[in-house]
Amino acid sequence: MKSLTKYSLISLFLVLAFSCQDFLVEDNKSNITAENYFTSSSGYEALVNAAYETLRSDLGSAGGNRGYPFLFCSGVDIYNRGESQLVGGTYEGRDIVSSELNEYGSLDAQNGAVADFYTDMYKAIQTCNTAVSRAGNVSEMSESLKTQRLAEVRFLRAYYYYLLVEQFGDVPLVTDEIMGAVTHFDRTPEEDVYKFIITELEASVGSLPAVSDEFGRVTKGAANHLLALVYLTRGYKSYAGSDDFSTAASLADGVITSGNYSLQSTFSDVFARDNETNNEIIFSIQYDYGSGLDGSFQSRQFGWLLNDKEQGFAYGDLAYPLQYPQFTPSQFLYGLYNTNIDSRYDATFNSEYYATADVPHLGIKKGDLRVYFPKPDQPFTTADSLAFMAEHPVADIYTLPRWKPDIEGLGGSGKFPMIWKFHDPKTTDPYISTRDIVLLRLAETYLIAAEAYYKSGDNQKAADRINAVRERAALPGKKADMDIQASDVNIDFILDERARELAGEYHRWYDLKRTEKLIERTLKYNLLAKRANKLDEHNLVRPIPQSVIDRDSGEFPQNTGY
Repeated sequence: MKSLTKYSLISLFLVLAFSCQDFLVEDNKSNITAENYFTSSSGYEALVNAAYETLRSDLGSAGGNRGYPFLFCSGVDIYNRGESQLVGGTYEGRDIVSSELNEYGSLDAQNGAVADFYTDMYKAIQTCNTAVSRAGNVSEMSESLKTQRLAEVRFLRAYYYYLLVEQFGDVPLVTDEIMGAVTHFDRTPEEDVYKFIITELEASVGSLPAVSDEFGRVTKGAANHLLALVYLTRGYKSYAGSDDFSTAASLADGVITSGNYSLQSTFSDVFARDNETNNEIIFSIQYDYGSGLDGSFQSRQFGWLLNDKEQGFAYGDLAYPLQYPQFTPSQFLYGLYNTNIDSRYDATFNSEYYATADVPHLGIKKGDLRVYFPKPDQPFTTADSLAFMAEHPVADIYTLPRWKPDIEGLGGSGKFPMIWKFHDPKTTDPYISTRDIVLLRLAETYLIAAEAYYKSGDNQKAADRINAVRERAALPGKKADMDIQASDVNIDFILDERARELAGEYHRWYDLKRTEKLIERTLKYNLLAKRANKLDEHNLVRPIPQSVIDRDSGEFPQNTGY
């Protein structure tokens, strides 16, 4: 939805400012207020666009603790904590934030990322509430379009509540536009929050288009995908409906067979830079190349600084934009791929890095292979190393045992194959990217269906859905080798498959929590969490930020254990 421009947002912010005249001494010369601006078609479109923009500011911005998906990627099995980014000689608290969320033992109500996430979710929800509240007063807009826009913001609100309720459990369910000071909120039981999410999505789906004229707007497919995920997640809960898993499977299959989406022919095609509107993408956070809007940080946090750790790389060279090891892929993740048959390893990670600058005294020339990571599941003998060095004499070779962070005495090299599927060859900024952030895509829909069928007791259908994803990922001539049998399906295989397919995408903490595997797998495969050995049942929800408790005029209980 590239039409969501900075100009519509500026207009909205000006109106919101003019609506707060109580403490302003100057008159509003334009006579524009929220009350009259949002009644116009253009004003309401700006408000709806602002609801979409919260996706950028809350999940994609590179500022502060935001944009680092700490609550999605920290403290899980497929990423370790790496070294935090230094800015102006300081970590700006990211080192503390990330260690608390990764190792869990010292996690408390003062954690900055937790506080930012909680606050930002409710700011986004309040924008959606305003759009819902003002819809009835909009003129100069057809009823069908108004109904569609209302359904879009209700989807966004439901999505934000899903993110919140999984992170915090019971949360305030705020559905009205707040016009004045509110000093107390009650926490709504998570069972009721789930009922609200489902009601919102089911009420919205009928008013959403199957295909939008503007790519990036919410569609029926997005609503049904999210509904499938919500039913799947609720199916594990103590208050689950008896048919939650079968409903999730049916909804996911409905998206798959709708004819509106299709898996790309190869895995690498999904993330091709000029293919961001492909038919596999169901919903994504929109950025516009060259728009001047802040970009995302997704492509910059699963790597390491080449110029800092290796000779032959110029600082800020756009061939290898600045990468930071905020989330270091675990050795377990690398080991999940069979590189003889699965294309996703090479399409996800970059194993070869070429010099971008001459270093005459070391014999390094621009274009020389400088860093090489052999395939982790294939032999690489001393003879192989000698032959490789004969062909690439200035290359440094790092094998799997060294692919660990070089912090906290872990003994790693701090060098590893970077997650590269989000690489932006068009970037003009070494720090950020204007690639879209994919939130929902069809391959995950297949995996949601597979998990739902497995939990419903139908392993064959689960295997069929998984095989559709695996066959697409097969190397030429290897489709049959990628197929699995019904007897192979269990929750660990499904989680492994999600890791192979969705590495770097913002799902993992939710996946592990949903499947009741967060504690087991994190303590087994996350090096620092395993060493700390503090993760337990109370960490299945986050602490309520202390600032929230302090501001509330009544009783606002903290989550148990914090």
